Amino acid sequence: MISSEPFWNASLEELKRGYIREGEHYICLLCGKTFEIGLIYRDEDIFYEAERYTRAHIERSHQSVFHYLIQLDKKFTGLTDHQNNLLRAFYEGKSDAEVQKELGIGSASTIRNHRFGLKEKERQSKVFLTMMELLKEKDKHAPAEC
Repeated sequence: MISSEPFWNASLEELKRGYIREGEHYICLLCGKTFEIGLIYRDEDIFYEAERYTRAHIERSHQSVFHYLIQLDKKFTGLTDHQNNLLRAFYEGKSDAEVQKELGIGSASTIRNHRFGLKEKERQSKVFLTMMELLKEKDKHAPAEC
């Protein structure tokens, strides 16, 4: 579903949440499944309104937005396999020593350096994203969305 227009047009907050509201529906950005606002959805013995059921769907079907995104091909994430493994371990809340032991690399200080490097990539990404948004607003000749 990664090639879907709603996914690529979603804001950062919508991507983090994993769904958008479009008209009278919530749409899962990860698989495209829709949930109609105003309906009550039943899951075993629990009844959910549409937005809460959409969140439950993401947890049940995709584990989390993070888990869905981290398994994407590197052409979408820009992450090396090494960075991907580090992010997975960090997301699981592992300490630097635990990450070092699990991945068998360097020392705890090496892992701290990797954390710093990923934070630097985050800062660079924010600046780049801002520049691209500004360019999109100004450039009348920009190619259509991917």
